Amino acid sequence: MGGERGFLRRNEYKITCVMFKTKSQKKELAGEIMNEVIKNIQERRSVRSFTDDPVRDEDIATILECAKLAPSAIDGQPWFFTVMRDRALMDEISEMNKKLMLASGDPLMIKMASEPKFDSFCSAKTAIIISSETKAYYGMADCANAAMIITLVATSLGLGSCYIAGYTYVLRKPEGLAQLARLSLPEGYRPILGVCLGYAAERPVPRKPLRSNTSAFIG
Repeated sequence: MGGERGFLRRNEYKITCVMFKTKSQKKELAGEIMNEVIKNIQERRSVRSFTDDPVRDEDIATILECAKLAPSAIDGQPWFFTVMRDRALMDEISEMNKKLMLASGDPLMIKMASEPKFDSFCSAKTAIIISSETKAYYGMADCANAAMIITLVATSLGLGSCYIAGYTYVLRKPEGLAQLARLSLPEGYRPILGVCLGYAAERPVPRKPLRSNTSAFIG
């Protein structure tokens, strides 16, 4: 290959090696790809209402492939991904959550569960359940990294997504042991996060203004 260097690039679900010989070519390509990354970050929104159109298996495969590339502490990769398409089980978990939340005595929980369209899975027909090894010290952070990547890849594929964690409420209690068992998780894992996926049924509400005074420079 002489002085040529390669750059892995995804296009239509295939990874190809783009060859370049000069630093300017490398910089130009890197800038193009980086701009797409920034664009996806800026365009990503939480979607809480989805159509009945199924998410393609090819898109799910791409999303999972990228999620497994997420950064993790000491490259521990403490995650397990469950593609949930059993809407009956999702409804069951959601109904149990609603019942427990209404009886919790917590004003915030009661307010959320009292919503007319309460659904722990945002009406989605597909959700990726993200479970962490219980022994992983930074498992929550590692799985959150994977969840963020899932939402960004979904955006790049024209899919809507919503980061969720409330579905785990009943799964952490004795009342939800039967539903937890139906997730068929490996021993030593527990569900902690998730991402709902699908095609948006409505336009997301306008983004709130970004908070100020949330960063600082030292040195």
